[in-house]
Amino acid sequence: MKRQLRVLLVEDSQDDMLLLLRELKNGGFETIHERVETAGAMRKALAENSWDMVISDYRMPQFDAPGALKVLHESGLDLPFIIVSGKIGEDLAVAAMKSGAHDYLMKGNFSRLVPAVDRELREAAERRKHRRAEEAIRQGKIQWEAAFDSVSDLIILTDHDGRIIRCNKRVTTYFQCQYASLIGKNIGELFYGEGEIASRVFQFPHKFHAEVEEDIVFPMLTGWYNVGSYPMRAEEGESNGVVFIIKDITKRKRVEEEKRIIDRELLTLYAIAFRLNSKQSLEKIMGDLLFQLHNMLRIDFSCIHLLEKGGLTLKASLGLDNDLETSLKTLSTSLTWVSHMLKGKLFRAKAPIGHLPAEVAQAVVSMGMHAWCTIPLTIGTDVIGVLMVASRVRKSYSDREVFLLTSIANQLVVLIENYTLYDQMKEKAAELQRSRKALKENLLEVKRANIELDRLNVAKNSFIGMASHELKTPITSIMGGVQFLLKYSGLQMTPEQESILTSVYEGTGQLRKLVEDLLSISRIEAQGIIPQKKPFNLVTFCREVFETFTLPLSRRQISVEIFGDELPVPVDESLAGLAMRNLIENAIKFTPDGGSITISGRLAEKGEVLGYARVVRPFYKAFPKNLPAGSGSFYRLDFSDSGIGIPLEERVRIFEKFYGVGDIAYHSSGTFDFMSKGSGLGLSIVRGVMDAHRGMVWTTPGSDGNGSVFTLLFPLDKGETRGSR
Repeated sequence: MKRQLRVLLVEDSQDDMLLLLRELKNGGFETIHERVETAGAMRKALAENSWDMVISDYRMPQFDAPGALKVLHESGLDLPFIIVSGKIGEDLAVAAMKSGAHDYLMKGNFSRLVPAVDRELREAAERRKHRRAEEAIRQGKIQWEAAFDSVSDLIILTDHDGRIIRCNKRVTTYFQCQYASLIGKNIGELFYGEGEIASRVFQFPHKFHAEVEEDIVFPMLTGWYNVGSYPMRAEEGESNGVVFIIKDITKRKRVEEEKRIIDRELLTLYAIAFRLNSKQSLEKIMGDLLFQLHNMLRIDFSCIHLLEKGGLTLKASLGLDNDLETSLKTLSTSLTWVSHMLKGKLFRAKAPIGHLPAEVAQAVVSMGMHAWCTIPLTIGTDVIGVLMVASRVRKSYSDREVFLLTSIANQLVVLIENYTLYDQMKEKAAELQRSRKALKENLLEVKRANIELDRLNVAKNSFIGMASHELKTPITSIMGGVQFLLKYSGLQMTPEQESILTSVYEGTGQLRKLVEDLLSISRIEAQGIIPQKKPFNLVTFCREVFETFTLPLSRRQISVEIFGDELPVPVDESLAGLAMRNLIENAIKFTPDGGSITISGRLAEKGEVLGYARVVRPFYKAFPKNLPAGSGSFYRLDFSDSGIGIPLEERVRIFEKFYGVGDIAYHSSGTFDFMSKGSGLGLSIVRGVMDAHRGMVWTTPGSDGNGSVFTLLFPLDKGETRGSR
């Protein structure tokens, strides 16, 4: 099998090159070659391609072997360099070998060519392998040095006499010194100073064993440290030094100390909570609480006062002698710190002198009481008592101790409140028994009253319906007659007569509207109304309803725009028309001349409707649970006006029966028609119509903060999105 050989030939003779290539081919090589004759061509060839070997003639017209060897060295490549020449003396060959050539051959005698090429290729491979090994060692050393210096522990290497021979950067950082100043210094002196080393951690036994000493505090450093020592061995030989690893465990010690404190505090809180849950008397429980405080928190004196009849009365104490306990039976509210306590402010001092009456302070001092702290017992903002603790230690209670005492005081307050509530509950229980008896006696009366109310409600609805039907005929006659007299009779009337007839006509119109509203609301309240739904184009329907207002609106300066998605919506024609008429009439009534009314409709998917929660929930508390289960989409119809708007606090109430917003003056927005306040039933009717359709109605302010927007939301049943009126 042919071996590939990439060879760069520095040769000026084409024939000599062919002879050399033939010899290599006969020797089993398949060559990839390039011939160069100048230094520039050689540099370019070395830069652009990779080569296994360079074979050069010694002397050429523009170049020679020493020059080629120099170019090869300048490139930094380690390639075998063989000189082939017919006219080279021994002295020149020796000089070339000293300059870096690997071999030389005489032209015309190529018997040594293939063996020389094989040998140089092997040696070049060995040199590359050796360089890779050296580079790996160098990189490994760099990486080890970086890892050694990045370790957070202090690492120190010493000889058997304790002299430092090496350390990592962490040591220089801790001791704030230069690396050179540490080399040769005794490790014991570094950590303990020049005095006697009290610890055996740096005393060297004859035989080293890996061991970790106890936690240590060094005079020359702050904090706590843990030292481990290990013999330093080279291969299988004897120990030639010691490796010390010094760990900074200051944070760990602090955490351990913090944990001990927290464990003690939690145990105290648990023990107190356990006793507070017992069924003993309040006085016995307070005594047990003080005992736990003394036992767990190293408190020497304590007492609990509760507020009774304007003064603080002693209820429990521990550690006080009889005289001091007698003097503390009551605490005067005239004392400064007591008045502060009654305002919910805690108090602490290093000594009681100056804070208690002279005789009480003297008794306190004679008992050895110094550090003193009082915690108010509060329920909400009311102070019901005080927890007082003291110690023989000359100190001031820390914020942490105060926090723990406050937590305990809060638990005590809950207990006191529970006992108070329990006494109140017993009184309430007796009162409840009496009320229960009276309730049983009144229950039958309430049932009878409910039956009577139902009967009266049915009678009311029947009367309203009957009265409305009976009134419609005479009202229609009156309106027709008055209208005929005003517009078609041709009678000559004085201005006063015409004004009187106009007032009669308008009043009769208002009466007819009231009768129609009463009839509508009675039908809705009867709860027997079942909407006869058919698909209608609500935008077109709105235009038809609006056309009934064309004549009275001709004397008003209000612009009206109706547009939207023309989709089929399943509604009851009469009920939907009634709702639209009421909303259009309201918009006209509350919009001054020069204003505008916009009616728009569009499809709303269920995901969008669910996003209306913040707006809709004040009107429908059950939203979105009140949405029809089978509806995945809805048709939204918005009635917007630029009128006077609705106060925020009245937005929900306007849908109640007979409720009107504000004074009648607010409703007189026109100069000719739509000037009455109305019956207050219109929006209640709209709400009833939407309930019958299982839809919703709500109102929001206009987009610019002016006017109002009333929104009707009709559910679209599945399959009812095509085909319309």
